[in-house]
Amino acid sequence: MKKTLYFLFLSFVLISCDEKNDKNNIQNEAVFIDNNLYQETATNNYTITDVQLDEHLLTIKISSSGCSANSWKAILVDANEILESDPIQRNIKLSLENNEACLAVFGREFTFDITILKEEFAEVIFNLEGWHHQIKYN
Repeated sequence: MKKTLYFLFLSFVLISCDEKNDKNNIQNEAVFIDNNLYQETATNNYTITDVQLDEHLLTIKISSSGCSANSWKAILVDANEILESDPIQRNIKLSLENNEACLAVFGREFTFDITILKEEFAEVIFNLEGWHHQIKYN
C-alpha cells in the first residue's frame, strides 16, 4: 500500500511540472506608442534587474513587492518621439500593474515583440527608464 501511495504521489508531482519555452510563450506582447501614456507611466513600483534582446524580443526582468507575481501585468510604452541621432533613439518605459499588497519581493520576466518600434530604421537605440544601459536593436 505504501508503494502504491508513493507511486501516485511521485506521478502527481511529475505530471504537475510544466516546462515553458519563454521565447515561444510571449506573456505580455502589448507595446503602446503614446506620449500621454508615457508621461503618465510611473516606474517607481519595480526595479529592473536584467534586460535581454534576442532578435525582436525584448525581455525585461524586474523585482517588486507582492504576494506571488502571478497577477502582475505589464505593457511597454514608447514616448512616440524619434530622437534625431545616428542611429535614432527612442525612449521607452515598462508600466507594471501590481495590485498585490504583500511585503515579500518577487521577480518576473516580461517579453515584448518590439518589431513595431523599429519602423523603417536599420538600427534603433532604446533608452529604457530605470535601466543603466542603452539597448541597441538592429
